[in-house]
Amino acid sequence: MMAIRVGAFLLLAAMASAQTTYTKTDEPSPNEPKLPVVDSKACPGPSRRVDGVTEPVAVRIQKTEPMYSTWEEKRTAVATLKVGEEVKVWAGVNVVREPNKARVLQPSEPDEKPVLKPGDEILNYGFRGDGNYVFWAQGVWFTEYYENEGDLKGACGFADKSLCTFAFFKKGVQEWWVQVKTNSGVTGWVLASKQTRDKTWSDANFGDLCMMD
Repeated sequence: MMAIRVGAFLLLAAMASAQTTYTKTDEPSPNEPKLPVVDSKACPGPSRRVDGVTEPVAVRIQKTEPMYSTWEEKRTAVATLKVGEEVKVWAGVNVVREPNKARVLQPSEPDEKPVLKPGDEILNYGFRGDGNYVFWAQGVWFTEYYENEGDLKGACGFADKSLCTFAFFKKGVQEWWVQVKTNSGVTGWVLASKQTRDKTWSDANFGDLCMMD
């Protein structure tokens, strides 16, 4: 059975002139979230430990790159991270400009919302450092653990194939930014990874910061 974990997420949809807050409610909205959706609980946020240590996380720079004033569109360079420098990573955000799409492989529990059955389409709005994918369906936000991912051909990492509960079939457009502070006290943002449908890019310094074992 699909183990849906419904959370009171604070998902921010950044718009040109304002931001809209999305939370779980007893009255689900039938309308898809307005884009882009910004999840401020991305790795290495409060729910994530890296190598058993809570944030901030120390990272030694392997490749020179710029650090920006913000992750938002109107940003300016504030510093250059240099090879050998050690910095602290304090926070992260997922910026979803187009969600990934997945198919449900197993039915949801009878008393859970949303009520899902195999073949249903669900929308993915990023990955969190605690190992959970954030999904939306039928007006409800919920999460599924990364190990429960299967594929549409029936492949599954578990001997019990019923433990694989979802499979991606279409990639969207998403960015992952991390907030960095240098030893000199300068704070800014760095693009850690970007997905543009079937093309992916990962930063040499921070791209594997929150990879799950």
